[in-house]
Amino acid sequence: MKRLIFAGCLLFWVGFVQAEGSVVLNPVQYQQLHKMNEALTADAQDEALNLGEALFNQPQGTPEQYAFVRAFVARALVQVYQQKDQTKKALDQLQKVLKEDAKLLDLHSLQAVRWMTVHLLTGQDQYRQALKLLEIWWQDEEQPSAEANYLRAALLAQLEEWQAAEPWLLAALKVRQSDSWLSLGVVIFQRQEKWRKAAELQHQRLTLAPEKSPLWSQLAQLQLLAGMTQQALVTLELAYQGKHLNRQQQEQLARRLLADQQPLRAAAIFEQLLMAKPNDLKLSQLAVQAWLQTNQPLPTQQALERQAKLSQTNQDWQRLGDWHFSQGNWQQAINTWQPITSKLDAKNKARLELLIANAYIEMQAYDLAKPWLEGLLASNEADAAKQWLNYLKAF
Repeated sequence: MKRLIFAGCLLFWVGFVQAEGSVVLNPVQYQQLHKMNEALTADAQDEALNLGEALFNQPQGTPEQYAFVRAFVARALVQVYQQKDQTKKALDQLQKVLKEDAKLLDLHSLQAVRWMTVHLLTGQDQYRQALKLLEIWWQDEEQPSAEANYLRAALLAQLEEWQAAEPWLLAALKVRQSDSWLSLGVVIFQRQEKWRKAAELQHQRLTLAPEKSPLWSQLAQLQLLAGMTQQALVTLELAYQGKHLNRQQQEQLARRLLADQQPLRAAAIFEQLLMAKPNDLKLSQLAVQAWLQTNQPLPTQQALERQAKLSQTNQDWQRLGDWHFSQGNWQQAINTWQPITSKLDAKNKARLELLIANAYIEMQAYDLAKPWLEGLLASNEADAAKQWLNYLKAF
């Protein structure tokens, strides 16, 4: 969450400016600030720090001038302190200005100190204090910026006040739509289980950066949670075509397509995955399931044969034979079944031998069917065998 806050609202560093409005600096003050600014510009950090701290701690001029100088110095030295890993010291200076000099500062300077202090408090994980100060800043700001709306939403989100954060985030997005702002919006709506709105913002993220692969699967997941099943499938298929899905995600897409009664598209993805892992039994089995639901005889046969050769199980060989039988490929069914009949238990062996006999009958090879039927007279398929033998005798 902190990453989103800082990605969405950049700190505004101060350069050298003359006092505005009612505050007019004397020549000495102006020269001192100018010298500190030159040191900052030249990246002479130690010199700038020494000059700035001296100005901050030694009151000169009127109370209003001194307050302005201290506010300016505190803001100007923030970056130096941060680079020296002394952020707490920078925060202490800013908070001292707010505590001791707020009533003497012009509104522009006061607001600038408040704004920077909010960011430093955020950086120190003091989110509640940052939000409280931001609300004070808000009261004196005529037109809070989109960045301010975003920051308010981000702080509320950090405090897990999701519903309160929502309107501020939406106000910010009306002005500007960056990935970090949209990303925060997705989080806010997710935490409230407003899946459709979260999916909408995620779609906007994807529109801004379609090359970012993770965004595609994240959008599909949100669409599924929102009950937008068809839209999720479209998202995943577009992601697949754009090569934004890893192997696991591709397999999940194919499974979803299969469940959605789109077996041909599912089979195409399974086959693509098998090109990289041709010996993957699980993928091969999934491809078989998909092809069996299509009207594509040749690839279905190839898928069944591949599965039987990979697994070398009686079950897969028997299924291949069953498929040939259902297609009227009588001889191929017989050739597939015969080698495994001796490997089956008595019940399944008898069933398969009866099917072999039936295949011969379909081929009108009655003399070849008869021995198989006679051999079944002592099996659990005896009744069916007798009926077929009577048929052959009558025929």
